[in-house]
Amino acid sequence: MKYLFLFTFFIYSFHSFGQDQLPTKPKSILELGVGLGSYKGDLSPNFSKVNGGFNLGLIMRAQKRLNLKLDVSYLYLQGQKLDDPNVLPPLEPPFPNNFFQSHTLNTSLSLMFNLINSKHFKLYVAQGVGIFYFNPLDEEGTELIENFKDETNGVFETRNKNETYSNFAMSLPTRVGMTYYFDNNFGFGLSATFVNPFTDYLDNISELGTVNGNDQAMSINFSCFIPLSYGKLSSPKKEN
Repeated sequence: MKYLFLFTFFIYSFHSFGQDQLPTKPKSILELGVGLGSYKGDLSPNFSKVNGGFNLGLIMRAQKRLNLKLDVSYLYLQGQKLDDPNVLPPLEPPFPNNFFQSHTLNTSLSLMFNLINSKHFKLYVAQGVGIFYFNPLDEEGTELIENFKDETNGVFETRNKNETYSNFAMSLPTRVGMTYYFDNNFGFGLSATFVNPFTDYLDNISELGTVNGNDQAMSINFSCFIPLSYGKLSSPKKEN
């Protein structure tokens, strides 16, 4: 909380910037954000377990109602399914994993439309297309994608032999957010993003799972916005 207060004071202190020259609306804006991310899939039917992440974005054509936005987002995700005493586990392999953890990275380009596009406040929706990287690991940090077995040491396959997948998948991230800008064009905002990855193997489970459809990841982001480039600077009007 202390750091958030100091950051807000730092941004607001720029309010008096350029009294001799007034900046026009910025052409491009840098977004720096931290986030809370969660996963939904075969090991968690709801967004229940929350972990951290961060986001780096570049808003182009920032003075327009319709913008372009380039994003790089990192999320650490986890999921775990507790054993149900009323359900018998499989008697022979494969034995699906009941836990996963994954470092994920999503790079995307979005069209960003400002539903409200006033000087100080913007309410927007954004739809993008991107590349999503993930790498599910077990409790000990072993990669589950290999699906290897070593029965002499009690290691068994976690999915069917025909189930192979890549660490990369296409994504269609959808974001809804709001931003407040000070007179100096610095700002802060809040947004929610659904990654929409085109994979059912975020948790390493698909055919042996009980939840239909692709896995999902989402995040709540708290961001600051920093102007990077401007048009020409305009001088303030002289008083008569």
